[in-house]
Amino acid sequence: MDTPSNRSKGVHKSLARDRNGCDQDVLTFSHVVTLCGIYGLLGASGCGKTTLLSCIVGRKRLNSGEIWVLGGKPGTKGSGVPGARVGYMPQEIALYGEFSIRETMMYFGWIFGMHTSEIAERLQFLLNFLDLPSESRLVKNLSGGQQRRVSFAVALMHDPELLILDEPTVGVDPLLRQSIWNHLVHITKAGQKTVIITTHYIEEARQAHTIGLMRSGRLLAEESPSCLLSMYRCSSLEDVFLKLSRKQGQANVAPAELNISNNISLSALAFGNKKDNPVYVS
Repeated sequence: MDTPSNRSKGVHKSLARDRNGCDQDVLTFSHVVTLCGIYGLLGASGCGKTTLLSCIVGRKRLNSGEIWVLGGKPGTKGSGVPGARVGYMPQEIALYGEFSIRETMMYFGWIFGMHTSEIAERLQFLLNFLDLPSESRLVKNLSGGQQRRVSFAVALMHDPELLILDEPTVGVDPLLRQSIWNHLVHITKAGQKTVIITTHYIEEARQAHTIGLMRSGRLLAEESPSCLLSMYRCSSLEDVFLKLSRKQGQANVAPAELNISNNISLSALAFGNKKDNPVYVS
Protein backbone atom coordinates (compact mmCIF):
# COMPACT_ATOMS: atom_id res chain seq x y z
CA MET A 1 0.00 0.00 0.00
CA ASP A 2 1.33 3.42 -0.95
CA THR A 3 2.04 5.80 1.90
CA PRO A 4 2.11 9.57 1.49
CA SER A 5 5.53 11.19 1.50
CA ASN A 6 4.32 14.69 2.30
CA ARG A 7 0.80 15.67 3.14
CA SER A 8 -0.98 18.46 4.92
CA LYS A 9 -4.62 19.15 5.65
CA GLY A 10 -6.41 22.34 6.53
CA VAL A 11 -3.27 24.40 6.98
CA HIS A 12 -3.78 27.65 8.87
CA LYS A 13 -0.81 29.73 9.90
CA SER A 14 -1.26 33.23 11.30
CA LEU A 15 1.70 35.39 12.26
CA ALA A 16 0.10 38.59 13.52
CA ARG A 17 -3.08 40.26 14.77
CA ASP A 18 -4.87 43.18 13.20
CA ARG A 19 -5.99 46.36 14.97
CA ASN A 20 -9.13 44.57 16.22
CA GLY A 21 -7.10 41.82 17.83
CA CYS A 22 -8.07 39.23 15.22
CA ASP A 23 -5.66 36.78 13.61
CA GLN A 24 -4.45 37.73 10.15
CA ASP A 25 -4.27 34.58 8.07
CA VAL A 26 -1.02 34.13 6.21
CA LEU A 27 -1.68 30.60 5.01
CA THR A 28 -5.05 28.94 4.58
CA PHE A 29 -5.30 26.18 1.98
CA SER A 30 -5.02 22.49 1.20
CA HIS A 31 -3.08 20.88 -1.60
CA VAL A 32 -1.19 17.80 -2.72
CA VAL A 33 2.24 17.51 -4.33
CA THR A 34 2.87 14.16 -5.98
CA LEU A 35 6.28 12.61 -6.49
CA CYS A 36 8.27 13.14 -8.60
CA GLY A 37 9.14 16.38 -10.38
CA ILE A 38 9.43 20.12 -9.82
CA TYR A 39 6.73 22.13 -8.10
CA GLY A 40 7.18 25.88 -8.43
CA LEU A 41 5.53 28.13 -5.86
CA LEU A 42 5.20 31.64 -7.28
CA GLY A 43 4.19 34.90 -5.67
CA ALA A 44 5.35 38.31 -4.56
CA SER A 45 7.37 38.85 -1.40
CA GLY A 46 5.18 38.56 1.69
CA CYS A 47 2.55 36.28 0.14
CA GLY A 48 3.43 33.35 2.43
CA LYS A 49 5.83 31.23 0.35
CA THR A 50 8.65 31.23 2.91
CA THR A 51 6.19 30.67 5.76
CA LEU A 52 4.83 27.58 4.03
CA LEU A 53 8.29 26.16 3.39
CA SER A 54 9.27 26.85 7.02
CA CYS A 55 6.26 24.82 8.15
CA ILE A 56 7.12 21.97 5.76
CA VAL A 57 10.61 21.60 7.22
CA GLY A 58 9.45 22.04 10.83
CA ARG A 59 10.90 25.50 11.49
CA LYS A 60 7.46 26.97 12.26
CA ARG A 61 4.32 25.52 13.80
CA LEU A 62 0.81 25.70 12.40
CA ASN A 63 -2.07 27.26 14.30
CA SER A 64 -4.25 24.44 12.99
CA GLY A 65 -4.15 21.68 10.41
CA GLU A 66 -1.29 19.29 9.78
CA ILE A 67 1.62 18.67 7.46
CA TRP A 68 3.23 15.30 6.83
CA VAL A 69 6.59 15.03 5.10
CA LEU A 70 8.13 11.68 4.15
CA GLY A 71 5.73 9.84 6.42
CA GLY A 72 6.06 11.99 9.54
CA LYS A 73 5.15 15.36 11.01
CA PRO A 74 8.04 17.81 10.52
CA GLY A 75 9.97 18.75 13.64
CA THR A 76 8.67 15.87 15.74
CA LYS A 77 10.81 13.15 17.25
CA GLY A 78 11.48 10.34 14.80
CA SER A 79 10.03 12.19 11.80
CA GLY A 80 13.39 12.51 10.08
CA VAL A 81 12.53 16.08 9.05
CA PRO A 82 14.73 18.03 9.21
CA GLY A 83 17.09 15.23 8.25
CA ALA A 84 19.22 13.68 5.55
CA ARG A 85 16.27 12.86 3.27
CA VAL A 86 15.56 16.57 2.84
CA GLY A 87 17.76 19.31 1.43
CA TYR A 88 16.65 22.80 2.50
CA MET A 89 17.93 26.13 1.28
CA PRO A 90 16.41 28.96 3.34
CA GLN A 91 15.93 32.45 2.00
CA GLU A 92 18.25 33.93 4.61
CA ILE A 93 21.96 33.07 4.79
CA ALA A 94 22.45 30.41 7.48
CA LEU A 95 26.18 29.70 7.27
CA TYR A 96 29.20 30.07 9.57
CA GLY A 97 31.24 33.05 8.42
CA GLU A 98 34.48 31.76 9.94
CA PHE A 99 34.32 28.51 7.96
CA SER A 100 35.89 28.16 4.53
CA ILE A 101 33.77 26.77 1.71
CA ARG A 102 35.46 23.38 2.15
CA GLU A 103 34.96 23.39 5.92
CA THR A 104 31.31 24.32 5.42
CA MET A 105 30.76 21.37 3.09
CA MET A 106 32.65 18.99 5.38
CA TYR A 107 30.65 20.16 8.39
CA PHE A 108 27.25 19.66 6.80
CA GLY A 109 28.32 16.51 4.97
CA TRP A 110 29.31 14.90 8.27
CA ILE A 111 25.99 15.97 9.79
CA PHE A 112 24.26 14.18 6.92
CA GLY A 113 26.30 11.04 7.64
CA MET A 114 28.53 11.22 4.57
CA HIS A 115 32.08 9.88 4.43
CA THR A 116 34.89 12.39 3.99
CA SER A 117 35.80 10.96 0.58
CA GLU A 118 32.20 11.31 -0.59
CA ILE A 119 32.10 14.93 0.56
CA ALA A 120 35.36 15.76 -1.20
CA GLU A 121 34.12 14.28 -4.47
CA ARG A 122 30.76 16.03 -4.23
CA LEU A 123 32.48 19.31 -3.33
CA GLN A 124 34.43 19.39 -6.58
CA PHE A 125 31.24 18.93 -8.60
CA LEU A 126 29.43 21.70 -6.69
CA LEU A 127 32.35 24.14 -6.97
CA ASN A 128 32.29 23.78 -10.74
CA PHE A 129 28.54 23.60 -11.15
CA LEU A 130 27.79 26.70 -9.07
CA ASP A 131 30.86 28.64 -10.22
CA LEU A 132 32.15 29.07 -6.68
CA PRO A 133 35.55 30.58 -5.82
CA SER A 134 38.41 28.69 -4.19
CA GLU A 135 37.32 26.19 -1.55
CA SER A 136 39.71 27.87 0.90
CA ARG A 137 37.82 31.19 0.84
CA LEU A 138 36.07 32.09 4.10
CA VAL A 139 32.30 32.41 3.86
CA LYS A 140 32.40 35.86 5.47
CA ASN A 141 34.62 37.11 2.63
CA LEU A 142 32.22 36.00 -0.11
CA SER A 143 29.73 38.27 -1.83
CA GLY A 144 26.05 37.89 -0.98
CA GLY A 145 25.42 36.02 -4.22
CA GLN A 146 28.32 33.65 -3.59
CA GLN A 147 27.07 32.96 -0.06
CA ARG A 148 23.64 32.06 -1.46
CA ARG A 149 25.30 29.65 -3.89
CA VAL A 150 27.19 28.02 -1.00
CA SER A 151 23.86 27.68 0.81
CA PHE A 152 22.43 26.02 -2.31
CA ALA A 153 25.46 23.70 -2.45
CA VAL A 154 24.79 22.63 1.15
CA ALA A 155 21.23 21.65 0.21
CA LEU A 156 22.53 19.61 -2.75
CA MET A 157 25.52 18.09 -0.93
CA HIS A 158 23.92 14.83 0.27
CA ASP A 159 21.78 14.24 -2.84
CA PRO A 160 18.44 14.24 -0.93
CA GLU A 161 15.19 12.81 -2.28
CA LEU A 162 13.29 16.00 -1.42
CA LEU A 163 14.77 19.42 -2.20
CA ILE A 164 13.12 22.53 -0.76
CA LEU A 165 14.61 25.69 -2.23
CA ASP A 166 13.56 29.19 -1.22
CA GLU A 167 14.44 31.53 -4.11
CA PRO A 168 17.77 29.89 -5.03
CA THR A 169 18.19 31.94 -8.23
CA VAL A 170 18.00 35.44 -6.69
CA GLY A 171 20.96 37.51 -7.84
CA VAL A 172 22.30 34.69 -10.01
CA ASP A 173 23.79 35.24 -13.46
CA PRO A 174 21.23 34.31 -16.19
CA LEU A 175 23.47 31.58 -17.60
CA LEU A 176 23.98 30.01 -14.17
CA ARG A 177 20.25 30.35 -13.46
CA GLN A 178 19.49 28.30 -16.56
CA SER A 179 22.16 25.77 -15.57
CA ILE A 180 20.51 25.40 -12.16
CA TRP A 181 17.11 24.76 -13.72
CA ASN A 182 18.63 22.26 -16.17
CA HIS A 183 20.14 20.41 -13.21
CA LEU A 184 16.84 20.33 -11.32
CA VAL A 185 15.05 18.97 -14.40
CA HIS A 186 17.78 16.35 -14.82
CA ILE A 187 17.71 15.03 -11.24
CA THR A 188 13.92 14.67 -11.27
CA LYS A 189 13.77 12.82 -14.60
CA ALA A 190 14.68 9.50 -13.01
CA GLY A 191 11.50 9.70 -10.94
CA GLN A 192 13.22 9.46 -7.57
CA LYS A 193 13.36 13.10 -6.47
CA THR A 194 10.98 15.95 -5.83
CA VAL A 195 11.84 19.65 -5.85
CA ILE A 196 9.72 22.37 -4.27
CA ILE A 197 11.08 25.74 -5.34
CA THR A 198 9.92 29.31 -4.79
CA THR A 199 10.77 32.16 -7.12
CA HIS A 200 9.56 35.61 -8.05
CA TYR A 201 11.02 35.23 -11.54
CA ILE A 202 7.68 34.05 -12.84
CA GLU A 203 8.72 33.15 -16.37
CA GLU A 204 11.60 30.88 -15.29
CA ALA A 205 9.00 28.64 -13.65
CA ARG A 206 7.86 27.48 -17.09
CA GLN A 207 10.42 24.73 -16.56
CA ALA A 208 8.56 23.38 -13.51
CA HIS A 209 6.19 20.48 -14.03
CA THR A 210 3.50 22.11 -11.91
CA ILE A 211 3.24 25.62 -10.51
CA GLY A 212 1.11 27.19 -7.81
CA LEU A 213 0.30 30.90 -7.97
CA MET A 214 0.06 32.37 -4.48
CA ARG A 215 -1.17 35.75 -3.27
CA SER A 216 -1.99 37.00 0.23
CA GLY A 217 -1.67 33.53 1.72
CA ARG A 218 -4.08 31.99 -0.80
CA LEU A 219 -3.35 29.59 -3.62
CA LEU A 220 -5.03 31.17 -6.65
CA ALA A 221 -4.40 28.36 -9.12
CA GLU A 222 -2.16 25.40 -9.78
CA GLU A 223 -1.50 23.48 -12.94
CA SER A 224 1.24 22.84 -15.44
CA PRO A 225 2.53 26.06 -17.02
CA SER A 226 1.18 25.11 -20.45
CA CYS A 227 -2.28 24.37 -19.04
CA LEU A 228 -2.42 27.70 -17.20
CA LEU A 229 -1.46 29.60 -20.36
CA SER A 230 -4.12 27.74 -22.31
CA MET A 231 -6.85 28.00 -19.66
CA TYR A 232 -6.49 31.75 -19.23
CA ARG A 233 -5.57 32.48 -22.86
CA CYS A 234 -2.39 34.32 -21.97
CA SER A 235 1.02 34.47 -23.64
CA SER A 236 2.98 34.64 -20.38
CA LEU A 237 2.66 33.33 -16.83
CA GLU A 238 2.92 36.90 -15.58
CA ASP A 239 -0.26 37.73 -17.50
CA VAL A 240 -1.97 34.70 -15.94
CA PHE A 241 -0.93 35.88 -12.48
CA LEU A 242 -2.17 39.42 -13.16
CA LYS A 243 -5.52 38.11 -14.37
CA LEU A 244 -5.98 35.92 -11.29
CA SER A 245 -4.85 38.69 -8.96
CA ARG A 246 -7.40 41.09 -10.42
CA LYS A 247 -10.08 38.44 -10.09
CA GLN A 248 -9.18 37.94 -6.43
CA GLY A 249 -9.16 41.68 -5.78
CA GLN A 250 -12.56 42.17 -7.44
CA ALA A 251 -14.17 39.31 -5.54
CA ASN A 252 -15.51 41.18 -2.51
CA VAL A 253 -15.96 38.07 -0.41
CA ALA A 254 -14.93 36.89 3.03
CA PRO A 255 -11.25 35.84 3.32
CA ALA A 256 -12.16 32.19 3.80
CA GLU A 257 -13.81 32.19 0.36
CA LEU A 258 -10.84 33.62 -1.51
CA ASN A 259 -9.54 30.16 -2.30
CA ILE A 260 -10.79 28.86 -5.62
CA SER A 261 -11.38 25.62 -3.76
CA ASN A 262 -11.34 24.59 -0.12
CA ASN A 263 -9.50 21.45 -1.14
CA ILE A 264 -7.20 22.11 -4.07
CA SER A 265 -5.42 19.06 -5.44
CA LEU A 266 -2.18 19.57 -7.30
CA SER A 267 -1.65 17.93 -10.65
CA ALA A 268 0.55 14.84 -10.54
CA LEU A 269 4.22 15.52 -11.03
CA ALA A 270 4.95 11.90 -11.97
CA PHE A 271 6.45 11.28 -15.40
CA GLY A 272 4.51 9.21 -17.92
CA ASN A 273 2.15 6.80 -16.21
CA LYS A 274 4.29 6.43 -13.12
CA LYS A 275 2.30 6.97 -9.92
CA ASP A 276 4.51 7.54 -6.91
CA ASN A 277 3.64 8.32 -3.34
CA PRO A 278 1.90 11.69 -3.02
CA VAL A 279 3.29 14.62 -1.05
CA TYR A 280 0.45 16.38 0.71
CA VAL A 281 0.60 19.97 1.85
CA SER A 282 -2.75 21.27 3.05
